[in-house]
Formats: sequence, C-alpha cells, structure tokens
Amino acid sequence: MTSRETSNATRIVLRDMTRADIRAVRRIESAAYEDAWPARAFDAELANAFARYRVAIEEPATASDEPERMGALGARGAIATLRRRLLRRMRSDRIVGFIGVWYMHDQMHLVTIAVDPAQQGRGIGARLLLECMDLAREAELPEIVLEVRVTNERAKALYERFGFHRAGTLLAYYQDNGEDAHVMLSGPLDSAESQLRHATIRDDLRARGVFADLDTPRPPIEETE
Repeated sequence: MTSRETSNATRIVLRDMTRADIRAVRRIESAAYEDAWPARAFDAELANAFARYRVAIEEPATASDEPERMGALGARGAIATLRRRLLRRMRSDRIVGFIGVWYMHDQMHLVTIAVDPAQQGRGIGARLLLECMDLAREAELPEIVLEVRVTNERAKALYERFGFHRAGTLLAYYQDNGEDAHVMLSGPLDSAESQLRHATIRDDLRARGVFADLDTPRPPIEETE
C-alpha cells in the first residue's frame, strides 16, 4: 500500500495542538517550507488566546474503535474511562498535518497550513482547510484571509477550489528569499455558493472513508501541555 492510499486499518482525526506536538509539527513544516518557524514561535502561538492550532492525526482504526466495542460489552464508568486513556497512550498515532488560525475582529486569518510531503495527495490539506472554514463559521466570522507565495501553484489551486480569490500582492513578503505573496480572500462564507462548494468538498472527503470526524462538532479549546 502506498502512502497515498487510504486504508481501513487507519483513520485521520483532528485535535487541538499541544506543546508535546511541537517537535513533530516543526519536522513537517521544515519538510514543507524553507522558512520554517523556530520551536519558540509555536510555543508562543499556543499561548496566544486569539490563535488556535489543530493537528491531523493518523491513528490505527482498531485502537480508536476499541472503546466503543468495550462499551458495547458492558464496560462502564471509571473503568471504561481508564481503559480509554490507556488505549490512547498505546496508540502509534502520528501527526500528518496541521493548521493555525488567528481570530481577528471581522475575519479569520489562516496563518499556516502544512501536510507531511510524504502524505500529500490524500486529501489532508483539503480536510485541514475545511476545518478552517468550520472554525470561522463557528466564530461567526464572515470570511478568511491568507497569504501564499506567488510561485506556490499547488497551494493556490487548493485555495481556489475552496473559493478563495486574489485580493492583492505583498511585495518581498517572505524573508528567506524576498518572494512576493498573494493575499487571498475566501469571500462570504455564508453565501449559497460557498456553502454548496464546501458541502461538495466535505462529501468528497467523506467518500474517502478515512476522515473519521468530519461531522463531529469540535470540542472547546484544550489546555496546552
């Protein structure tokens, strides 16, 4: 099985990023971008009350499903909770991507998004971007803004699939090589066009059969570790 093929043996779920994830997240960002952030930048972001970072985790489906199976067999209360915690610790899950956003006064700012290059082509980037849309809607923010390198055609194609359009250019925006950045806006998230577009993408991801929490409401922000 190649890394781009989905498998019933694994599933991808999203959760809030913690400090324990920083090393894995930095490894992905360093592989994906030349101007990767230092660890202290992520540490500061996790302490930022106006930011939220989510990671995409690939985990064994059997381990995730075990708590539900035990519940069906009659496990209850404190014992069931303890078993679930132990199983989570035993899982060989791994971070395959992440996203970071800032909550601003009248829009959401997509600060960063990255997928492990070895895992690209599986829809993880689309899943993370859909999460950004959902977070903005939950916060009642009408649109999303982002910056992207003018030469990053793959990223721009993904954003355009979600309805983003170019709104301007920031000259010499990237410090590593002085490259310009396109500023892109999502347009109104509550428009019928946006909702239909995102529903179609959600259906496509659901059909892949590997994204386990597409229709699960996000929990409140977790405390960082």
